[in-house]
Formats: sequence, C-alpha cells, structure tokens
Amino acid sequence: MKRNLLDFGPMRIVVIGLMLCFSVLSASAQSSARIDASGVTTLKQLIQKVEAGSSYRFSWSNNLPNDISISVPSGPQTVEALLSAALANKGVTYVIKQNDIVLLPQQKSTTTAATTTAKPAKEPTITGTVVDAETGAPVIGASVWIKNTTVGTTVDMNGNFTIKSPNNLAVLAVSFIGYEDYEVAVNTITSHTTIKLKTSTTVVEDVVIVGYGTQKKASVIGAISSVAIDDLRAPVAKLSGNIAGQLAGVVSVQRSGEPGAGSTFWIRGISTFGDTKTPLILVDGVERDMDLVNVDDIKEMSILKDASATAIYGVRGANGVVMITTRSGDVGKPKVSLSIEGGLIQPTKVPQMLNGTQYAEMYNEASGSMIYSPEAIDKIATGVDPDLFPNVDWINTLYKDLSWNEKVNVSVSGGGDIAKYYISGAFYNEDGLFQVDNMKNYDTSVYYRRYNFRSNVDVQVFKHTKLNFNLGTSFERKNEPGGDTGSIWSYALNTIPVAYPLFYSDGTLSGPADNDGANPYVLLTQKGYKERFWNTATSTVNLNQDFGSWITPGLTANLKFAFDAMNAQVVARTKTPPQFMASGRDEEGNLIKTPTVVGQESLSLSKSSNSRRTVYLEASINYARTFGRHSVGALFLYQHSQKNYVNSSETDPDKFLPYRNQGIAGRVTYDYANRYFVEANFGYNGSENFSPGNRFGFFPSVAVGWAISNEEFFEKAKDVIDLLKFKASYGLVGNDQIGGGRRFIYLETIESGYDYYFGSSNTKYTGIRLGDYPNPNVGWETVRKLNVGVDMSFFGKAKVQVDYFDEDRSGIFLQSSSIPEIAGLVNKPWINVGKMHNRGIDASLDYHQKIGQVDLTARANFTYAHNTILDNDQPEWEYAYQNRIGQSNWQTFGLVADGLFQSQEEIDAWPTQKFGEVKPGDIRYIDINGDGVVDDYDKKPIGFPDVPEISYGFGASVRWKGFDVSIFFQGIDNVNFFINNSYTQPFIANKTRHSNVFADLYGNYWTEDNRDAKYPRLTIGSNTNNNQASTFWMVDGRYIRLKNAEIGYTLPKRITNRAHIDRLRIYVSGVNLLTFSPFKLWDPDLQTGAAGYPNNRVYNIGATLVF
Repeated sequence: MKRNLLDFGPMRIVVIGLMLCFSVLSASAQSSARIDASGVTTLKQLIQKVEAGSSYRFSWSNNLPNDISISVPSGPQTVEALLSAALANKGVTYVIKQNDIVLLPQQKSTTTAATTTAKPAKEPTITGTVVDAETGAPVIGASVWIKNTTVGTTVDMNGNFTIKSPNNLAVLAVSFIGYEDYEVAVNTITSHTTIKLKTSTTVVEDVVIVGYGTQKKASVIGAISSVAIDDLRAPVAKLSGNIAGQLAGVVSVQRSGEPGAGSTFWIRGISTFGDTKTPLILVDGVERDMDLVNVDDIKEMSILKDASATAIYGVRGANGVVMITTRSGDVGKPKVSLSIEGGLIQPTKVPQMLNGTQYAEMYNEASGSMIYSPEAIDKIATGVDPDLFPNVDWINTLYKDLSWNEKVNVSVSGGGDIAKYYISGAFYNEDGLFQVDNMKNYDTSVYYRRYNFRSNVDVQVFKHTKLNFNLGTSFERKNEPGGDTGSIWSYALNTIPVAYPLFYSDGTLSGPADNDGANPYVLLTQKGYKERFWNTATSTVNLNQDFGSWITPGLTANLKFAFDAMNAQVVARTKTPPQFMASGRDEEGNLIKTPTVVGQESLSLSKSSNSRRTVYLEASINYARTFGRHSVGALFLYQHSQKNYVNSSETDPDKFLPYRNQGIAGRVTYDYANRYFVEANFGYNGSENFSPGNRFGFFPSVAVGWAISNEEFFEKAKDVIDLLKFKASYGLVGNDQIGGGRRFIYLETIESGYDYYFGSSNTKYTGIRLGDYPNPNVGWETVRKLNVGVDMSFFGKAKVQVDYFDEDRSGIFLQSSSIPEIAGLVNKPWINVGKMHNRGIDASLDYHQKIGQVDLTARANFTYAHNTILDNDQPEWEYAYQNRIGQSNWQTFGLVADGLFQSQEEIDAWPTQKFGEVKPGDIRYIDINGDGVVDDYDKKPIGFPDVPEISYGFGASVRWKGFDVSIFFQGIDNVNFFINNSYTQPFIANKTRHSNVFADLYGNYWTEDNRDAKYPRLTIGSNTNNNQASTFWMVDGRYIRLKNAEIGYTLPKRITNRAHIDRLRIYVSGVNLLTFSPFKLWDPDLQTGAAGYPNNRVYNIGATLVF
C-alpha cells in the first residue's frame, strides 16, 4: 500500500539527533561562552555581565563584598579568564561546579582558583534556624538542601534544621513558597546559624493545563474544568468509577459493578450518533487509558470542553479532552508516603424475586388451573422433599451479602537541584459477590487485582536543559467462573425457585438440557474458570530547553517521545459437567433421574490474546513574555503517532496494518494589563483513514475575554466581586474515528457472490461481486463549537463559572437509508451526511472560608446537555411525529398508555388495538393519529433518552484542628428507561423454568378484585399487547446518591514527631452509601440491566503515613 505518512524509522533518528543537539549545544555553550566585559570596573558589574551572557549563576557568602574594584582584559574572553584576571590579589577565589560559580574568601594556603584547588573538609554538620525576616516566626516546612546534590531536609516545628554537607566548598540553599531563595557558602558558617527569609515580591501565579502546555489561570478564556485529586480518591477499582458529578460538563453512567469495571462518560453529553462518542484521554500528553493510572500518582486533572481548548488537537478533539498529569518529585530529603485501606463491599440494590409458594400460586392463577396442587405447594413451603419440591432462593444462595476490597500505596519522592524523583507502587484487590464451591480444587470466584508501578525522574542536565523520564506499568488480573458472568446473573433472576435444586441430595448435579436453559449454580461453580491478564507499560521521555539566555527570554523548546505496549490474554479452563433431572422416586425412595447433559469432568483449555503498541513523537517551540502591560504567547508543534494492533482472532489483514496520524498545531495568545484577552489556535492533521485527497484538515478557533474586574472603574466593587471575566470562543474541531467497520473506506471490497455452473462437466463455481462501494470523498466529522461564559468570584471566597455551549456536528458517517431497495445494491454505501446539534449549560461553584479554627469548603457543579438529530439520511415517516430527525439521539419511541382495560365494554368502545388479543386487565393505548386503530403508527417520542441530560454534584468538607469531615452527593435527571421484560411480565418467557418475576408483582397485578393494580393481568406465554414499549413501562430514572463520605483524624505533630513520622491520618469512608430515587426495583444506574452485576456500596477504613 502506498504510504503517505512518515515511517517511524527516520523519526527515531530525528528524536535521537535532536536530543543530542540540545545536550551538546547546552554543554558547549557553557564551556565556550565568551563574554565582552570591556568597561566593567567592579565585581558586581562583572557578575551581572556574566549571568546575562551565559548560563552561569553566582553564589557567595553574605559577608563577601561584591563591590570590589577590578580590572579585566578587553574584548571577548572566556569566563575563567575574566574571573582569574578580576580576582587576582583580591583575597577572593572561585569554584565552578556545573552551572554555579561560588565565590569564596581566599585562604592563606590558597593561591588563585585557576591554579590551586581548595582542600574540602569532610562532611561538616550544619545546624540552624529559619525564620521570617520581619516577624521572626519560624518558617515551618522550608526546604534546606546542599546545591547540586540530593542532600536535603525540611525545617521542623521550631524552625530548626540539621544537615551534613559533602564538603566545605558547597552552597547551602533555603527556599519556601512566598519567600526569596537564600544561599550561603558552607565554609562561611562557623556555628549555629540563623537564616532570615525575606518575603518575595514576585507573585507566583496559578497555572492551568491546556492543550500542549499550561497558561496562567487568570488569562485562560477557554472552557476548562479541573478537580482536586483528593476529591477523586475513593476505594474503587477504576478512576472513572468516581468521576460522576465531580466535574462540570461531565455526564457519567455506571452500568456494572463487577470487579474491575469502570464507568462510561461523555463531555457535554453526546453530540454524535457516529461511532466514537467518548473523549480523548491524555496522560502526560500521550493518548492512554485513564483507568490504568493510580489516582495517588496524579498531580492534576482537567477537562477541555470548547473549541479554543480542543481545536489544537484537530481530528482528535471533537468529543472533548481529558488531561492528566502525573506527579514529580520535590526538592528535599526523601519523603515516604504509605497508605493502607480496606473495606466491605455490598450491592447497592438486589432485586427481590418470587419465592416458591408465591410463584406456584401466581402460576396457578395465570393458567386458570391447579398446575401446582395444594399438597405440592405445602411441600414447597415446608421443604420436606427439596429434591422434587425445591424452593431455591437463587439470589441469596449464589451471592454473598458482603465482599472485601483493599488497597496499598507507597511512594517515595525527593531530590536536589540536579535530579528529582517520584517513585510509587500500588496494589488493589477487589473480591466479587459470587459464592464458590469449596470442594473444587480450582477457584471459580470473581476477583480483580491490579499492580501499579511508576517512576518519574526529572534531571537538570544543564542550567537551561531539563530531561524527564516517566515510566509506568500496570498489571491486571481477573478471575471469573467458567460460565459467562452476565448469564449467571440473568439465570439467577429468571430461574424459578421450583425448577430444580442446586444439586440433588445424592450429589449429582441438576439441570436442563443444553438447549433448554441452565442451572445457575452449575454455571457459577461447576464449569471451570477463566483468567484474564492485562499488562501495560508506558514510557515517556521529555527534553525541555530554555533558550532565554541564548536567543531571547521566554523562548523554550520541548521534545517528547513515548512508547507504550499493552498485551492481554484470556486463559479458559472450562467444562460442561454431567447433569440430570429427577421425575420422582422409586419404591425404595431413590430418585428417578434422566440424564440431560452428558458432559465431561476434565477441564478443556482455550486461550486468546491481543496486543497494542503505540509510538508517539512530539516537538514544540513555545514563547511567553511580558512587556509592560502586554503579555504574548505562542506555540508551534508537530506530532506523529503510530499504533499497531495484533489480535489472535482477527482474520482481516487490513486490521494488522499500522494506524498513523500526524499533524501540526499552533497557538497565539495576547493579553493587555490582564484585562483584554485574545487567543487563536489551530490544528492541521492528517489521518490514513481517509482517501489521499482528503487526509488533511484544518481546524481553527478563536477566543476573546474581558476581565472587567481589572478595569479602574470597577475598583469600588472589588470588595464584593473580586473577579468578573466574560469570555467567548468559536472554532472547528474534528473526529477521524468515524466507524463503518472498514479500515480503508475509500477502497471497495470484494465478496463472494452466487454460485454458477460452467463447462462441459457443469462444474460449480462461486462468483465474486462488489460488496462495499468505494467512497473517495470520505472524511472526518467536523464540529462547530460556540462557547460563551463568565467567571466570577465573590468576597474572595466563592468562585462561580458558567458556560453556555452550542455545537453543530456535520459529516457524521452512516450507512445510507435513503437509497431504495430497488437500486439493487448488495450493501448500502457509507457516507458523511449525518448532522447533529448539541447545546446546554454547565456551571460550577467553589466556596472556601476559614472561620477561626474551622476550615470550610463547599463545591457544586451542574451540567445540562440536549442533543438533536438534524439529518440521519432517513426518508420522511408516514406521520411527522415519527420522524427521528428533530429528536434526541437514543430518543425512545412508544405508545401512550391510558391505564388498564377494566371490562369488555371498554375494549369494545375503544379504538381497535392491533397487538393481539385484548382482555380486561390489559394495557389501553391512545390512538394518536385518530384513525380508529392503535398500531405502530401511533408510536411517538416519549420521555427522555436513557442517557441523562442533567448531571450534578454537590458537597462540603469541614476541618477543625485534626478532624476533617466531607460528604459529596451526585445525581442525574431528565432520564427514562423501560422496564418491560420477563421479570415484570409474569410467565411470558419462552421456557417456563426461566419465568420468575420480581416479588413486587405479588398481589399487585390486575384481577377483578384488584382493578387499581400496578401491573397488568397475568398470562401464560407471550402477551404482545402488554409487551409494547409504552409510557406504562417507562420509569423515571433520576436519582440523588450520597456518592462519598469520609471522616478523618490527623494526629498532632507533638505525637507523631516522637515516632519520627511527619504525618499520620486515620479515616473511615464510604461510597454509594444512600440512593434516593422514585424507582425502587433495582439500582437506577443499571437502567435496563436488571439482570446485570449490581453496583456496589463500600465501607472503608484506612490510614496514611508520611515519613
């Protein structure tokens, strides 16, 4: 195949070459820097000249004068030559250590630094106190370290520190946020020293993660939401499992609570009915799975929502972007953090099913005869013969009330000027709710285990050259029964309690024939087991070069290279054991059994595997500088990625070809006096998914902002409103993951045709024919995004952010529905004609106030997103209200119910319902089109889609002394789903053995004596009329849930210091503790998945120690 994108062979050479160039340039610039110091007459002037013209920094003891008169040679000179000449006979010498020049008083035994090296003392011990220069108060927690080493410590509660220096030629450095850095030569410290830190006049500005970089928080005019990492910590398996309600703009649902399961979420709802609806996930700037990241390793997490924030990602940013940055080390002594937690797991809600006697009574009534005699019902109730008259509570028998999870996390961070490191390891284990057969010599239980390891290292190679290595691994293992876990839950709910026992009293297994259902106990415990393994390794290398002292201040370059690999295996050791059905007892009382499944006792082996490799290259140049009231910024970037997939079961050779994507991106920002902001972004991307003429696309965006609170006329109002910023953005974003199930849609496919006979021997041949038509015009989805918002802050305590968004998506890839069958096409063509509109609002509130010793924090967020299909290539329906155009994606259609028929007279007087026989107690429907009959033409849009249009969360936390309490609620609204299934409609299942229903139906179905019933009349077999999708079966899926709650206590320092512990916190927490919903049958988040694995409630206890 013709290759239009660059192969990664040359790219590897480029990466290595650029890295070597950066390093060599930096090193050579240090050693060969030549400074013209003509006219310099004092040492102070020389220091300023050298620092301005090279990457060197000077340090000297506080008592060393820097106004010494000197003389230096004229013309460009090396730094060593200038210093040697300037310091000759001045009583001062110097030592050069990498980027630092240390000026020292010259000892009597020392000549010049150029000819003699001072003899270092061996590990002098330094003690001192660090205080505020103005107040004299101890600066607790200040970092103290020996420059250019990893030797460091922190100041204690009294402001004191003790540290050993490698020698007396080193430099002691002290720093703390809000203070100016302090440095002093070690050989000038003769006794316990008091270091006075001066308050810094430089304001440290908050920054926010944006596409391919960071920006000052005050200048951000895109729609970006961030969340505190502490708010995401919860005793759950996956990070996505706790994202619901945490961020404005995020819509999240969790359809399963199975061990290791995560959530599905969208940013600003769903704006396409195409293939890919979920956002782009970037971990350390590379596309990765967020659920493989240990939450304790995360430093920052943000979501990018509008065009100004996502257009820079071009064809990858249409559905929004999630940005996760992992932690790095801090300067200072090694800090060890250990957290251990464990808890109990139980289902949030398990449906209650009919017991044996209830089932028998209802079945008799439905059939109109005594299928179960009074004697049989009595035996079922008393349990006198459980082999022939079983009464099995399948749910409570097969599933545990409680299970267990645990997590251990340990990390070490620290470093010095040259290198900083963050290393962590974590283990998570979650047991499932399935029971096991302890008599088996293999494990059929469900459990999920994950091991995480991360090593992030930052190396200051030279003063302006920084190298970063990020390595991460994740090893996952899941064990499960040999039977499908989904089927186990389903059979446990639908198997009637009187069908058969778990196993017969003689030890043989009960169960129907293979094609007649299954015994859920056999599926759970007797069919072997499966093991699933996932191994993922990620690696990222970043090289950052600051050209500020070489070319111009504010100019930097970054080179990033990443290589990721994932492999997954499934090993199944399964069997189908022999099973029987008993029909009675012989004269001796032995069971009369008939074999139903021959089966085997030995375990068979099957296995499968798949893998993925990703290579990513990114090179960028950044510029950021302030000129008086003007601040400008710029970015230009090139990126190239390649993914290779291998699947043992894949037969399509095209799927094994590499997937490549490349592009350039740029950004320009400007602000005047922090009042007026302008930003422009673009992405120009290419994708091999499309035909050669359509592979590249241009996606621009522009944004403006006005911080009215920074205007002079607003000063009087700033005591109340300290921030008021209006912002707006508009742009285009793309999506190249358009679906269609084909690798190269612009090429036709050939498939087998009809058989034909040819030749004298009348030989049969199979013909070939055109399958899928080529589409040379295939391209990406394009999204036009508009965002208008306001950021506000009141009294410096309450921050409010509100954004209105409006999006139009075109080019949605779909299979044409407008081509009639008479066209004779085998496969209808796929074309970019779909259109969709999405609009809504998202808002967030953050409040923080300290009252005395009480620290109060509150937060809330709200998201409303409504989408509308504008074009799906469908022809007009018979009636306008049936058109899917103009409706929401996944909008449900159905009949409008009007209660239950109470008599035959009502049925006769009502429009004829065309869904089979109708009797009193059946559902009555409205004739929407008024044609005198109720049929499919009367189905209209009803309710909301099953993906919520409204999502929200709110919570608060309080800290007082060592105590802390926090709660968080999460909820959804504008969501409906249907509950018409075999669990709510008695005995309609194809197999009687699997026709059990919810216990809620018992006594609540229609009879002559119970006309105001919740459910229709009982029937045996299918009831087409009552099984129609309608408002009768539609339920309100909204809920409010106490998502997280936590109570903790941090022990006082006076206690922990005795044990050499910096911090010790003990806490108890819970997840999904309470749910308030009008729907009661099962967890509303599962929706139609009543027979799925239930979501979990977690009670947790843990401790965090920092050494």
